[in-house]
Amino acid sequence: MPTKPKRTKSPDSQFLFVNEDAWTVTRTTKDAELDRTKQSHVQRQNFARKRRLWGQSISGQQSSSQSSVSPSPAMVEPSNEVSSSTQGGPSYGSDYFNIFQNLDLSDAQFHSTSPASLPQDPLDPQLSAMFSNPFASTALSAPVLTMSVSGFETSPFYRPGQFFDMTHPNYTVTPPQRGSMNMSSSSRSSSRIASPVANNQRILEQWAPPLIQHYNTVILPEKFWKDVQKVPLGQIRHAPSIHADMQACMSEPAHMYAFLASAATQMLVREGNLLLPNLYDEDLQRVPTFFKTKAIQAVRAKIASGQIDHRIAVDVHRLYCTGIHANNPEVAEPHFQALLSMIESLGGLSTFEDYQQEKMIMLDCMAALKTLEVPRLLSTCDPGSLPDEILLSLESQGRYDFGLGVRFEAMFQALNAARSMTDAFLDLIQVLKMSAYLHDADQYIPEHHKWFSWSCLTILHSLLSMPLHTEMDDRTESLRIAAAFWVALARSPQLGWRAASKSAHTLRQRLESTGIGSLWGPHADCLLWVVVLGGICADNGDDLRWYLDVSRAAAGELGLNTPAGLEELFSQLLYDPFSQRDMLLQFAERMWLSVEP
Repeated sequence: MPTKPKRTKSPDSQFLFVNEDAWTVTRTTKDAELDRTKQSHVQRQNFARKRRLWGQSISGQQSSSQSSVSPSPAMVEPSNEVSSSTQGGPSYGSDYFNIFQNLDLSDAQFHSTSPASLPQDPLDPQLSAMFSNPFASTALSAPVLTMSVSGFETSPFYRPGQFFDMTHPNYTVTPPQRGSMNMSSSSRSSSRIASPVANNQRILEQWAPPLIQHYNTVILPEKFWKDVQKVPLGQIRHAPSIHADMQACMSEPAHMYAFLASAATQMLVREGNLLLPNLYDEDLQRVPTFFKTKAIQAVRAKIASGQIDHRIAVDVHRLYCTGIHANNPEVAEPHFQALLSMIESLGGLSTFEDYQQEKMIMLDCMAALKTLEVPRLLSTCDPGSLPDEILLSLESQGRYDFGLGVRFEAMFQALNAARSMTDAFLDLIQVLKMSAYLHDADQYIPEHHKWFSWSCLTILHSLLSMPLHTEMDDRTESLRIAAAFWVALARSPQLGWRAASKSAHTLRQRLESTGIGSLWGPHADCLLWVVVLGGICADNGDDLRWYLDVSRAAAGELGLNTPAGLEELFSQLLYDPFSQRDMLLQFAERMWLSVEP
């Protein structure tokens, strides 16, 4: 084994101890220099332990006692110390780059927590093929490897946590059979050798291709659902930006790891699982966390060198995205605060390309919809009114009746609703007109789809922001929430549903405080519109049963007893059949067939 280079000695340490309690070693104090000294000592102890394990495996000596090996690796707690930034550069929050979610940063996979020592070499050239064609319609396959590695389907030797613990750098070494492995054995780590480089390469070779494929064939088409109803993803208005984004991910570790962290989190949320080869349930949360921590390390290095640009801001946004999609706002918040500082230092959100702007506003609105809170970013695009040629085309066709309808008008008058609420519903009519136009159009016109997407986001942003400046009673509030559900579903049925499902219970609580027993008297039709939208978005069994019961009662009050009748009523209120018909009919079947959710 080659001689390991000597480490530079740290300042005189007070912690030349043995068997010190781990918490007293790793806890932070007000003395920043003392904290760094303790952390360096803990890391040296762990590295020394792993060097001993290496020597034991080479010589074939097996220790009969575990007393010389620390029972568990030290945990580096988040520091309260302000992260150092470049001289004269902006500060991105006192805790931001020290938050590692209780990860063991002394483990082999996190072999360096120092930004200065993080390598910034180009990525493995074999990853180029994965990122070079984000619009491939067929499944991506793993690149041809120069080392002997088991294939996806034929690798029988994987065990939970294998890529996160200690692996031998030589892929040709055959690990023990899974069937004969004692998963609870405390000595299993001593027979495997730490190799961060091998771990990283093998992780990317096995898991990057399916993550890229899923993101580009499932996640992105859902985000731009209306566009891909007309043309493939590779031909939509954002196609050049998507391709450039994938190329940027190939260029540097910070971009790649942030992308993979976001892609893994979104796959896990959407599918309820990670569709990756050789993966066990024990690894489901560790995969996104691994990529996220690698991204944080790389971003720290970039910022420490003064490299603040739009690409780094996109990386931080992707880290923020992982917390939002995982429904963990506490983890997401430091990334969001850093993102705000970066956006400000770069000249504002309008300085980003349209693709990144739309994705940022989209995520901001979806995050707000989950909790029915006010969005935190300012909308950067005013789509304006419908183009004249579209208005003329719709009028000449005469196929659709797009009035707001006397039903909602009477409801708003009875509630004395604020003008902003009425204006929002009138804007929804414009969105509905454009939806019909885009569905029937013979050609894909990017500007028209841009108008539709940004109009949906702008209206959703406005509806969610109304509590800031408008007082509403519970009935008006229920209409506002249902309208937010409606526009989210119209823009992207799957993406909108996942966000709205988190707040469907809140809508139920609002409705229960409106005197629901009266079925809103003469406005039972408007109540039915609200509760059906709530029921469509409900993913909780108890909430769904409640929505079904109230919907059935309101429909009976109106003399409706078939899905066709319900759809006819919706078309007289506010209904986009192109995005909502399947969900509406599925809910209606449950109403009258009494199908248990």
